[in-house]
Amino acid sequence: MDSQTLTNKSPDASVAAAYFSPDDYLLKTLQRAVANNQDIHISTGNTGSLTILSSRGEYFTDSPDLRALLCQSPDNCRVRILGTGDHQIPPESRVGRNIDELMWQAAFYVSDGRLMEGCNQADVIQLDCWPNLTRLPHTPNSFRILALLSKHPTSVFFASRLLKVPASEIYQIYSAAKAAGLSHAINRKAEEPRLEPHRSQSLLSSLLNKIGRF
Repeated sequence: MDSQTLTNKSPDASVAAAYFSPDDYLLKTLQRAVANNQDIHISTGNTGSLTILSSRGEYFTDSPDLRALLCQSPDNCRVRILGTGDHQIPPESRVGRNIDELMWQAAFYVSDGRLMEGCNQADVIQLDCWPNLTRLPHTPNSFRILALLSKHPTSVFFASRLLKVPASEIYQIYSAAKAAGLSHAINRKAEEPRLEPHRSQSLLSSLLNKIGRF
């Protein structure tokens, strides 16, 4: 099996889906930065760091274990907003990895066969763009799942039945594709919550110190 291929033990499609919330993981931090076109630097201690350049659609990391980093709780991470000319922003001559790939990985790793909140088990899923699976983690049946969803928008239940694959694989692929902006549900209008931009932690600390003096 390819080193990027992960397996999942999963329930039948008729079993109610288990869900995960992006709020509990670094995924929400990334979503906020991307939604507000912010460039940020994320420090996570012994799992390394991430530089997110939403303005360029790229990311850089020095992490020895990106999966462990992306599974971190936001409470364990320090976010710093980057400004023009900030030394953390790599020179223009350097090219980072595509930020959509990072979003895929962030949702894929924490999904572990669960469906991301905001997605629905009854969604009729259409794949709008193929991910580069040669560079991304995926399940054993990812190619078959993505091929079906790109040609024939299908619900989780029917995709599981047609392909004879565990529903949890489809939950994981759908969550990753949704987070990366590669898919959408055609049977309902998605309710996308407004994500507030990240605030300067130095300013926040200053405000908290002032409040503490009273």
